[in-house]
Amino acid sequence: MKQIFLAGCLAVTWCALLWAQASGSPEPLSAWPYFKEIRPRGDSSGLLDFVLDRETLNNARTDQADLRLYGNTGREIPYVLRVQREVDASSAFAVREFNRGVEGDAAQVSCDLGVQPQEHNEVEIETAGNNFRRLAEVQGSLDGVGWYTLVSDAILFRFAADGRTVEQQAAAYPVSRYRYLRVRVNRDPQVDRKPPEIKSLRVRRSIHMKGEMVRFNGFFESREPDRVYARPASIWRVDLGGRLPVQRLIIMTGESAFSRPFQVEAIDDPSAPRVLASGDLTRRDDQVGMELTIDFTEDFARRLKLIVTDDRNAPLIIGGISAESAARQVIFESASVGAGPVRLYYGNPKALAPHYDLGARIPADLKAPPVRLNLAAQRDNPIYRPEPKPLSERSPWLVYIVLAAASLALAAILVNLAKVSGKRAPQTSPDLH
Repeated sequence: MKQIFLAGCLAVTWCALLWAQASGSPEPLSAWPYFKEIRPRGDSSGLLDFVLDRETLNNARTDQADLRLYGNTGREIPYVLRVQREVDASSAFAVREFNRGVEGDAAQVSCDLGVQPQEHNEVEIETAGNNFRRLAEVQGSLDGVGWYTLVSDAILFRFAADGRTVEQQAAAYPVSRYRYLRVRVNRDPQVDRKPPEIKSLRVRRSIHMKGEMVRFNGFFESREPDRVYARPASIWRVDLGGRLPVQRLIIMTGESAFSRPFQVEAIDDPSAPRVLASGDLTRRDDQVGMELTIDFTEDFARRLKLIVTDDRNAPLIIGGISAESAARQVIFESASVGAGPVRLYYGNPKALAPHYDLGARIPADLKAPPVRLNLAAQRDNPIYRPEPKPLSERSPWLVYIVLAAASLALAAILVNLAKVSGKRAPQTSPDLH
């Protein structure tokens, strides 16, 4: 008996180890239906990147969390996915000011960012007065003893006229972690009789990234005349060749000055169109070029409809319509590639977001851009195995059998309970009166 018990314990332990190994194993690539190859150049080093194209965006998830990179040896390659929208953001930090004073023609003040200062690269210097142009200097220090110049001759100005004000109060410098900052502002010799008053300082970490847009040429149908609210109008339908992120419509027309009401709709479901943008489509006499742009909040769509109200005007002649969106950039390290091509797998709707540690190591504002690579044509994954359908879909008749069996079992239980209740019913005693 003891031997049987020990054998059972060993069997349970062995099964647990097998389960743990299976749960920690890599994802089976048989769940990804598509892949594309990327071939790094022999001289590539540092960071590499590529931009997702029409096929990848159409077949991947809308959040692109199902992307997987694998090297030629089958080793998974960590990556960072970034949506290259234009970013202009800043965050201010609390500082403690000290050592306010005047030295010659300059006012100065120092500030303390704390024992563990965050990265900073800009200080906003608010000074008193109007209609001035002053020069500022910003210095940094680790200990408050040795000071190093971060920026000199930064221009501060404020001019007011006709109720409008134009000003520049910020001085930018390279990204720094200095604990102490010292700001000096010189007087404007044209308007200031004494050093200016520094009213306040605000230290910030500012990020400005230009962003990157990708264009998808649309296949548009010829103009279709129609009426919108009983007014003559023109309609163009556009097929983008895939369900893609869209945030801008580019219209090619050589028409001269005009201004007409328009509306852009996503019509993937013709019975439930979604309005993406509306307003006035306008071109001025002094506007050069053939492109007109319509911007709106990013949405995913395959088919678009452009409606332009013409009224009594001749319809616009449109030579082409395309769409743009922020590029989806994939960044990875060349050191993790190895020899041979890299494969990008995508198209698994149930994949979990990978969350690689690489994202914490690569700064948002790269000093040098990665080496840009190109995606090859889409290919079917030869080991792809679609997920089996639920048993209820594969054998719908089985559902009825299970329901019938459950009904019979329930009926048998109820009959049995009725019999038991009948046997236990108390018998009435005879009347002795």
